[in-house]
Amino acid sequence: MTTKLAGKKPLHPPPKAAPAGERPKKAAGKGALPPAPPPSPLAAALQVFDRAASALGLTTDDRLKLLNVGRSKYFELRLAADPVLDVDRQDRVGYFLAIYELSGRLVGAPGAWLKAANRAPLFAGRPPLERILGGRMEDLIATVSYLRGAYGGWA
Repeated sequence: MTTKLAGKKPLHPPPKAAPAGERPKKAAGKGALPPAPPPSPLAAALQVFDRAASALGLTTDDRLKLLNVGRSKYFELRLAADPVLDVDRQDRVGYFLAIYELSGRLVGAPGAWLKAANRAPLFAGRPPLERILGGRMEDLIATVSYLRGAYGGWA
């Protein structure tokens, strides 16, 4: 059963024809690619790790030491949408990011504190960056603990 609606405008007017020689434009939602899924938490952490390492001017070899991975594994991780790392290496990423953030909170520029000689017994007059690039997990943990203490223990 159809009914004519005399004098009423249709709810959805028909699309207008494109001018001669032009392609019709697609509606925003139709034919467009779906948005990319957000990166996994580990992929996001690795992206932040790379940005922080770049801000400090760390070489690829320095990054390999920090993560304790080989060159091919490092580049595989950078390209992976959902990277897989063991707990030790995930902890290394987390400790490095904590060092970067806490040193930035304390002095305003993480690179300044990490690259300057430090008289604290933990660093023995050497830059903290030199210690954490030694590749040992204990050095990352000790540096985070030092910074947390310097920040008042609340970080």
